[in-house]
Amino acid sequence: MKSIEIIITIIVIMNKIELYAWISHAFGREEFGIDDFRAVFPTSQAPKVIHDLVGYGYLERVERGKYRAADPENLIKGIVKKGMGKKDVIKSAERKYAYCDSSAVSIWTDGYYWTGFTKGFIPIHVKVRRKDLNYWERFFRKKRTNYTLEGNRKTLYGVVSILHPEEDFEAVKKNGYSVIPLEQVVKWCLEKEMIYQPALEYLDQEYGIGYRRREYIAT
Repeated sequence: MKSIEIIITIIVIMNKIELYAWISHAFGREEFGIDDFRAVFPTSQAPKVIHDLVGYGYLERVERGKYRAADPENLIKGIVKKGMGKKDVIKSAERKYAYCDSSAVSIWTDGYYWTGFTKGFIPIHVKVRRKDLNYWERFFRKKRTNYTLEGNRKTLYGVVSILHPEEDFEAVKKNGYSVIPLEQVVKWCLEKEMIYQPALEYLDQEYGIGYRRREYIAT
């Protein structure tokens, strides 16, 4: 059996970050062309592989037909910046949705109060209709955006849309966002009052929700 005839496309057998690492190992920061790439990595689709890697930021196009591995520091910054830019990707969807939980709190407080995230994980909580789950799977794959269902225990990082499937739900417009109604946000905050007191106070100031702050005594 001729091994060259059964080589699987390199983009399939290696994930992109691994391939980037090997390109950096092989070429360092030196420029290389498609033929140089083929000489090092056996693949029948060198132009497509390189095109994909440029699109993801792993390679820089120096000039026509010449490429270079991205600087690691710039690559990391670029990945984070690109991920942060996808926080509002769901606004282009063609199915009903509504921001909920901490994401809804941020919207209703005009960005004043936003919590529930870390430096490495920014969840975007969204209600969707259960019957539309197949659509949402296609939507996020097409947008190359991370998503998961509420309660999923897989490792999460970066900007991730957390889908909360329901049979149906209320949605209103606030600052251009589709979000759950104010009264639902207030109820959600009251259930976690110690954390969301500042948000409740802001909502009371802006909308007169009748909130009266409680004093908690440490025991």
